[in-house]
Amino acid sequence: MHSHVPLTPVTLLERSARSYPKSCALVHSGGEVSFSELLHRSRCLAQVLLRLKVEHGDRVAVLSENNIQTVEAHFAVPGAGAVLVMLNPWLSESDVLNLLYFSEAKVLIVEAALYQKLTEVNRRRLEQVLRVLVINLPGAPSESGVLDYAAYIAAADGSLLLDRQVVSEVDAIAINFTSGTTGHPKGVIYSHRAGYLHTLGQVLMLDLNRHSKYLWTLPMFHVNGWGHMWACIATGCTQVIPKIELTQHPADGFMALVREQGITHLAGAPRLVKLLTDIPDAQDALRGITIMTGGSAPSPTLIQQLENRGVNLIHQYGLNETCGPFVVCEKQEEWRAHTPETQAKLHARQGTAAIHAGTGLQVLDTNGQAVPHDGCTLGEVVMAGNTLALGYYKNPEATQQAFRGGWFYSGDMAVVHPDGYLEIRDRIKDLIYVETEYGWENISSIEIENVLCRHSAIQDAAVLGVVHSIGESNSLQLIAVIEIQPGARLNEAEFHAYCSATLNIYQRPQAVLFATLPKTNTGKVRKELLHRMVQQQSVDEINLPSHGAQPAKEFVDSR
Repeated sequence: MHSHVPLTPVTLLERSARSYPKSCALVHSGGEVSFSELLHRSRCLAQVLLRLKVEHGDRVAVLSENNIQTVEAHFAVPGAGAVLVMLNPWLSESDVLNLLYFSEAKVLIVEAALYQKLTEVNRRRLEQVLRVLVINLPGAPSESGVLDYAAYIAAADGSLLLDRQVVSEVDAIAINFTSGTTGHPKGVIYSHRAGYLHTLGQVLMLDLNRHSKYLWTLPMFHVNGWGHMWACIATGCTQVIPKIELTQHPADGFMALVREQGITHLAGAPRLVKLLTDIPDAQDALRGITIMTGGSAPSPTLIQQLENRGVNLIHQYGLNETCGPFVVCEKQEEWRAHTPETQAKLHARQGTAAIHAGTGLQVLDTNGQAVPHDGCTLGEVVMAGNTLALGYYKNPEATQQAFRGGWFYSGDMAVVHPDGYLEIRDRIKDLIYVETEYGWENISSIEIENVLCRHSAIQDAAVLGVVHSIGESNSLQLIAVIEIQPGARLNEAEFHAYCSATLNIYQRPQAVLFATLPKTNTGKVRKELLHRMVQQQSVDEINLPSHGAQPAKEFVDSR
């Protein structure tokens, strides 16, 4: 039909290569790649996949760090009619293999260094059930199932149009596995339509244009890089893939790269963004840059530090199931009348539905009714719209539980303020109830953690409700696990004194542990690991000074 063409991100590269053929699309370790060259390489990869007998709906997995081949796969795999499965290269070998077999991938595109880390037994098993395209393969392939990515790309002519294999816009384009803090990963299925509309939403949210320079500090495997590689291609801007690993060597040439390339945009979780504020010469280099953060909530302290450096900070909220960013904290002009501290607190809220989300955002109580806009009443965040996932791959039970009644139930608990902005208070499973003199009071671990992070010596914090045996009975105690700023010092007495001055009596942790917080690649604290760590160390061995707080009662998700 002339008035209906399937919406798909792969058309964006076809269009930009015609509009900006000689413009720089990518800067990477091998040099620069123009839009026309990127299109040619992506078309060639799509041809390779078809020659490997990849059929409509087959899964093609990618196991790689950020590189040009990952960008190519985001256009070539759906351009071949297949479904892209991005795997987390930071997972253990067993986890990677489990997800690879679960997805039933027909082809694996993998970096040579990552492939060599697999045991020989596992490599042989893989080569028996799928074809392996190895990136940067050293020498000629010695195994029968291993193919040289570069050689196969060079042998194709690039004549295949990327959008010709797309049958329907509601077909799956990608499967991304959740990387939450508890439970088994679930394969979240996106459609071509969702990917396309989410891409346009990211263009608007980031204010990208053809003169923008986007620096990759976000992992491309995570929620398809929040859709940013598609968004950058759509606008004709340049993507820069750095050689350095920011999380390992934040100051090692990073600011020089920002200056040399004229970077205008980057994105990452608060933990990564926090590293930028710690770089000595970051202040001038970051001025005027747009930084998008999310994955976990940035503290008001971090927001204020970034804005003091002249950063245009975009605070967004979303999940795997929403293709990434779905809610954004739109700054209001009237906030300028407040103090910088108050402005930072307002900006720390998650905000309102993004442009591509429309009106598909609510906070519902246990009766399914919208909570009042009072900033106090807790409810569950639910979402609906064109960029929501189709469901979970081979998991109808989880799909039915999370996607029901026309809404996706996020499991995040939030309040809605009088201005209509929502603020995440906690995950349902992390809420804790404590007993006070007047009844039960719910505890938001995020709210307490934000207060703790205002202390100049505290880099990050996690608050847990941990079982504590008292005689023959059990209760829960609030325990804070604190990560100290490099070079800073803080003892237990100083910590408890700070809590007494800043927290309500029922919010104060009864004990504190000092440790490095385990986190996912998106910066979320692995609280299930912290619970295990604390339980291994008997709570009786942890100092529990009396602060007048009553034992806590754990909130149990009854869904």
